[in-house]
Amino acid sequence: MDIFKKSEFLNLAEVQDAHCVSIYIPTHRVSTPDNIYKDQTSLKNKLKETAQQLTGFGLSDEQARAYLKPGYDLLENERFWSRLSDGLAIFIYNNEFKFYVLPSVFDEYSFVSNHLYLKPLVEFLHGEGRHFIMMLSLGNVQFFEATRNTIVEVTVEGLIPQAIEEAVGTDYVQKTLQWRSGQGEKGDSPGMFHGHGAGNENEKKNEALKYFRAIDEGLLKMLHDEHVPLVIACVDYLFPIYKEVNTYQHLHDKHISGNHERTDLTLLKEKAWEIVRDQFDYEKSEAEGKYQLQLSKGRAAFNVEEVIPAAIIGRAETLFIKRGDHVWGTYNKDENKVNIDSMHRIGNTDLLNKAAVETVKNGGEVYVLAEDDMPDGTTSANAVFRYQM
Repeated sequence: MDIFKKSEFLNLAEVQDAHCVSIYIPTHRVSTPDNIYKDQTSLKNKLKETAQQLTGFGLSDEQARAYLKPGYDLLENERFWSRLSDGLAIFIYNNEFKFYVLPSVFDEYSFVSNHLYLKPLVEFLHGEGRHFIMMLSLGNVQFFEATRNTIVEVTVEGLIPQAIEEAVGTDYVQKTLQWRSGQGEKGDSPGMFHGHGAGNENEKKNEALKYFRAIDEGLLKMLHDEHVPLVIACVDYLFPIYKEVNTYQHLHDKHISGNHERTDLTLLKEKAWEIVRDQFDYEKSEAEGKYQLQLSKGRAAFNVEEVIPAAIIGRAETLFIKRGDHVWGTYNKDENKVNIDSMHRIGNTDLLNKAAVETVKNGGEVYVLAEDDMPDGTTSANAVFRYQM
């Protein structure tokens, strides 16, 4: 699986077409026949529901099914259904078909409009404690994208060397790093490079630095625009060597100690979450505290008629959205006002989706929260503003 990058989100946010289809379903990462059947049934039901929505936009039943053909074709792809994660997002628009297998548990949802529905992806990018984990050794590298509840391996083949000999040359096999018995990569004790004096030991460290530098350069091609924590899982003596060459600005100061090539991924996820949890909790707490502080100064609000237009024009520094809520209506760009409707109908949209997307596009933070976790849970959206009107 590839990581879902913010740049991809921004590309989706720019899509405009007469019939933009967005479909979300939860899926199972364990591909038993029963789970595959459930996942396929979920998509089949959403495609049927979406086809009905398309007829409301003037398409015939035959045209709607033809428009959704890529989705129906996916149902027949047996290999695809055996390699899923926790959620599937599908987008069909302007002869384009895109799908994303993500470590995020989505609610089933389908949406047709002149733009894509991206609020679930906003929550994935900002609100689920998204972080990266890299299992690092001199003979193997694995990279994972994780949230507080999920973990999935990311494809890095071709980006980074998988073993040290790929970076320092085949003569490394002949030179061989020798480890003290019971230490190094076989245990948690500090490893030492053995040889005939300090010169040999320095040479071995330089080879490790060269290897790690190649890993860092490859990762930066994938992570250059990311702003989420990266946690390294490795034996203790390797971590300071990797830190010496790392250029990813969000590498966490703490690492998961030990050799984890045989560690259960669920346990690895839990160990990483123990490291990053405080950072996410602190950021959320800081944002909520700032909301309370700025409310009396006119630089925060809880009225959706004020919050949503402000977010759409990029005024929201932080946007809080109540999970599961929709605010249906239309936006008047000339007056920067919203007209709120009582229900979803052709011609209106979920204004919370639009507010969330525009906040991300303008560099703001978005938190999708349960009612009890909202700064003010009596409304669907709260915001801290960058400036006072």
